[in-house]
Amino acid sequence: MQLGSDALFARAAVPVSLPRAVPQRWGSAIYRAIDRIAPAPFVARELGRKALRHGDTASAEKYAVTLPQGGARDALFASISRARGEEALAIEYELAGLDLPRLRARIDALDAQHPRAAYALAERVRARLATTRTHPDALANISWRCGTIATNAVYHGHRASLWNPRARRAYLAAAQMAPYDNQYALGVAAYYYRVRENERARAWYRRVTTIDPASADGWAGLGSLALRDGDLAGARRYLAIASRYGPNAGSVRILARRIAAQARP
Repeated sequence: MQLGSDALFARAAVPVSLPRAVPQRWGSAIYRAIDRIAPAPFVARELGRKALRHGDTASAEKYAVTLPQGGARDALFASISRARGEEALAIEYELAGLDLPRLRARIDALDAQHPRAAYALAERVRARLATTRTHPDALANISWRCGTIATNAVYHGHRASLWNPRARRAYLAAAQMAPYDNQYALGVAAYYYRVRENERARAWYRRVTTIDPASADGWAGLGSLALRDGDLAGARRYLAIASRYGPNAGSVRILARRIAAQARP
C-alpha cells in the first residue's frame, strides 16, 4: 500500500526524494490490484482521479459509482461532469457535497461578467448552508459575498433599485450572524456610505472602530463622512488616526487625496 501511494503521488514529491523515483505506473497497478482484492473508497477515489487526469471519464465514472454517498463521491462526479463540459451538472454535485472552495471559485469567475448568475449561485449556496446549520462561519461569509456581488452589479451599471436592496439585506445578514467580524460591519458601513445614508454609515463605522480601534478603514470611513459634511478639520483628524494604523490602506490614500483636493484654493 505504501509503495502504491508513493508511486501514485510521485508527481507531488520533492524531485530528489525516493517517492519521486518510483514509477507512477506502479502506483496504478498496485491500487488496481487492491481494488480487485479488497476494494476501499480511497483507492477507488484515487484511481478515478488518475483516470480523469488522463482524460478517461468513462473509467473515472466506473470508480465513482463504487464510492459511498458523501463529499468524495460528489466531488469526483463533479470533476467528471466538468471534464465532459456539463458545467450545470458539476455545480449540482458541488452543491450536494458542499464543495465550498470550488463553488466560491465558480462564483468569483461569474461575478465580473455575469452578476445575475453569480448572485443566483451564491444564493443557492447560502440556502444550502442554511439547511445544514453546520457551517455558521461559511453562511455569514456567503451572505457577505452576495452583498459584494450586488454592489459590483450596481458599479457595472445594473439597475440600482434592484441590486441595492439585495446588497443591504445580504450585508446586514452577515453582520447579524457574525457581529464581531469587522469585514461584515465594514460591508454594511460602506453600503450606507455609498447610498448616502450618512448617519447610518457613521453608526456602522463607529461600530467598526469599537470592535477594532486599530481599523484604518473604520477611521477613514469616519473621515470621509466628515469631509462629506464639510468638516475639513474633522476629516484631517480622522485621517491622522487612520494613517497611524494603516498608512498604505486604500481607504486612507483615497481620503488623503480627497482632503488635498478639498484644501486647494
